[in-house]
Amino acid sequence: MRAIPLVEIIEIEGEPFPRGRQYGARAAGAIRQNVEAYRRLIAYHGGPEGQAATEAALAFAPILEAHAPALLDEIRGIAAGADCDLADLLLINARSELMIAPAQGGECTALAATPPATAAGQVLLGQNWDWYTAVEAEPVLLRIRLSAGPDILTLVEAGQVAKIGLNSAGLGVCLNFLEHIHRGQGLPIHVVLRLMLECETLGAAAWQAYGHPRAGAANVLLAHGEGEILDLELTATAADHLYGDGGWLVHANHFESPLLRGGDVGLAGSPSTLARAARARRLLSAQAGQISIETFQTILRDHAYGHAAICRHPDPSLAPQEQTETRASLIMELADRRLHLSAGQPCQEATRVLSLSPR
Repeated sequence: MRAIPLVEIIEIEGEPFPRGRQYGARAAGAIRQNVEAYRRLIAYHGGPEGQAATEAALAFAPILEAHAPALLDEIRGIAAGADCDLADLLLINARSELMIAPAQGGECTALAATPPATAAGQVLLGQNWDWYTAVEAEPVLLRIRLSAGPDILTLVEAGQVAKIGLNSAGLGVCLNFLEHIHRGQGLPIHVVLRLMLECETLGAAAWQAYGHPRAGAANVLLAHGEGEILDLELTATAADHLYGDGGWLVHANHFESPLLRGGDVGLAGSPSTLARAARARRLLSAQAGQISIETFQTILRDHAYGHAAICRHPDPSLAPQEQTETRASLIMELADRRLHLSAGQPCQEATRVLSLSPR
């Protein structure tokens, strides 16, 4: 087995601007790499470029000022620490909203399971994060100590305030890229995820998604160590939810809600999402009552359908800017506040286990 790719753990604490500055200084090189990569990638996939991209990114500042002012201060701190412009950090945090229906991208598969479907009463949440190989900087693991609220452990692309992760209250979040015909003026999904991770309860976290204006579409699979799992399908103008009434739930990169399917413009660009979801559902449901961490690992390492598999490897027939791969695989034991992280394809990389103290 190869050595684990380096994923730096960056610990930040204090008030918003100083903790952002700590983060920016520690991850400055990777942040600047991401700025350059995303300016190219957003333009390639039909989004704004050059000064238009700068202006589009800065347009998110007043929205954050109105709805998430502490996070805007933190983003300003990240920019200062990394010696970048504020627009660069806003662009990284709003990269999902600035892209236009990227083909082949964001092909993530997320899973959740809770009693009675799990073997030993665990509450499990996990996913493969699949993304473009053109974004070469390794992700970082942020450990955030808030003066008020739970501690947070989240895997992010350098410069982002949150992505996939859990907190010391037992809440976890996973993310699937979705694309919907409706776009709007609102918070970027990576900011919404951070607001959710600052919550102690499932209901409070769901409100963060429903209670603020949203700029685009996304799917957030939530679970809590108390035993609930909940899926939120979001667009800029509407939202719907799915319950895991059988004790498990799977989501990929298309809308499941009959209310939202009609506006799904990402499905036509994804040759794998329906098949991945169907396979993950079959494999997980077959283990109902016996689902374990090993079950999740087996599913997230699955190679059925080749380059369109759950465990994704680059397809050399595609242009370099369209190639994707599994960049990380994460499984969370929420009652125990533990994160199992494979940095890279889980079929090849060892797993690192990290913990948060319950709060």
